[in-house]
Amino acid sequence: IRAGSAVVVVLKGTARAPEMVLRREIGLADPWVRESMHPYHQELGDRGLEGVRARRRGCAAAGKAARRAVRSLVGDMRSHGFDPCGAAIVVASLADPARVSGAHARAHAEEIKLFRELVERTLSACRLRVATFLEQHVRSVASSQLRRRRRQVDAMLKAFARHVGTPWRASEKQAALGAWLALSQSAKRERDSRHKVESEDRPGDETDGRLRRHSRAAGRSAAQ
Repeated sequence: IRAGSAVVVVLKGTARAPEMVLRREIGLADPWVRESMHPYHQELGDRGLEGVRARRRGCAAAGKAARRAVRSLVGDMRSHGFDPCGAAIVVASLADPARVSGAHARAHAEEIKLFRELVERTLSACRLRVATFLEQHVRSVASSQLRRRRRQVDAMLKAFARHVGTPWRASEKQAALGAWLALSQSAKRERDSRHKVESEDRPGDETDGRLRRHSRAAGRSAAQ
């Protein structure tokens, strides 16, 4: 995620054999509202009431645009037969803007936080689990969690590049690593859920077993 935009990578398949589906960039700002791209920069040149109004106007427009863009992306995936199982966000910083020194650097930190939180909340509202990673750590996290050596991770990134073509920028590689991690985490949740069900089905007290099976059936019906 950057201020006003995000690189999106969609993967399918399994964590062992992920397949590239889509690489694209989406806008998170409103092109009709200039202040929405960098809302917190508006107060740098005007610390008076007009600067505050411009910042608020930009934040409001960014909120609407980001929610619309993310919902549209998830809706497009579902309309093309994909059932999103999770999402990852990769950002340059998770710093608390209040702790950032310098007005200009603080404005950047505020905007990164603004767009990250907008995307996180909208994905959660779309019933997707969201994980957030730092750009500088996402490769090492991927190597550790996916149990792949660095050269194996790099080989998979090259395979993705062959599918989507060039240019294959650093931000796209980071987005692909985030998607791969989301795919892996979703598979782990599914395995854990399956193991829990299997453990409940093990032989035991017959009455308790009937009660557990009835409870699970009721839970499935309520969720449908």
